[in-house]
Amino acid sequence: MFLSELNIGERKNFLELAHYSMGLNGEHKDVESMVFNSFVHECDLTGYTLQKQDKIDSIVKVLSKSSDKHKKILLIELYGILLADGEVCMSESEFMQYLANAFGFGQSEVDELQSWVEQMNSLVEKGYELLN
Repeated sequence: MFLSELNIGERKNFLELAHYSMGLNGEHKDVESMVFNSFVHECDLTGYTLQKQDKIDSIVKVLSKSSDKHKKILLIELYGILLADGEVCMSESEFMQYLANAFGFGQSEVDELQSWVEQMNSLVEKGYELLN
């Protein structure tokens, strides 16, 4: 939704984080893969090859220097993929807390971002129901 606001480096690093976060619950679910593929297209990085899956901490360090607006975009979009299956498991929640801390955000800000994504998902779901 907001990924076009990021610069090319941030978009590539976002895709690395998004793919990494998909596996935090022990599997890559089909619905998460669909969301990831939509992220690739939204980032205009079709054909991008993941290269830094073993360097997540360094990615977080680089992204922590982004503007607050861009860091919020990263968190919102990551919640989008984590909530694709309808829940955020403990390891996913811990990862998001790690990111929030690295990005300098408090728990209340993170909770607000997660809540907003949940509400948006609910609105989209309701929209599809109205179409049927």
